[in-house]
Amino acid sequence: MSRLPILAAAAVLAACASNPGPDAVRVGDSQAQVRQRLGVPGLERTLPGGALAWYYPTGPSGFETWRVVFAPGGAVTEYAQVLTAANFQWLRDGATSEAALDRMGPPMERMSFPRTATETWTYRWRDVTFEMIGQPVFDARTGVVQYVGIFRDPAYASTPSGLR
Repeated sequence: MSRLPILAAAAVLAACASNPGPDAVRVGDSQAQVRQRLGVPGLERTLPGGALAWYYPTGPSGFETWRVVFAPGGAVTEYAQVLTAANFQWLRDGATSEAALDRMGPPMERMSFPRTATETWTYRWRDVTFEMIGQPVFDARTGVVQYVGIFRDPAYASTPSGLR
């Protein structure tokens, strides 16, 4: 059996969904319109109050996660890139892991440390033009953030010339 029809179908499906970006979704769009433009979300969550949120990470290790919030009737009420300096600052104010998922979506990586009863999440993001890492550390028993490490992404940091 030829693989050509399968590859052609995959290409057509991939073309149906575009990358999320500032103009990909508008307030008032329906769930069907969002799914047609952006495809299947990476995560779906029901927020406190009953609204539905879809998350579109540009990864697995991208720098943006776009959150689409739908009113109970199904229309978009909010569309935003949620990996921001303001949200990492918000985490420092005692957020829980569940609230972090609601606000920022899935992390790039999760690591558990049983000896310290902590769990660390890793997010990549951009602070204007700098590639950054944000790592909230949660108490594994309570889910409350203990601290948040924020630093330049070492994959993009370089040593200035002359300082070797």
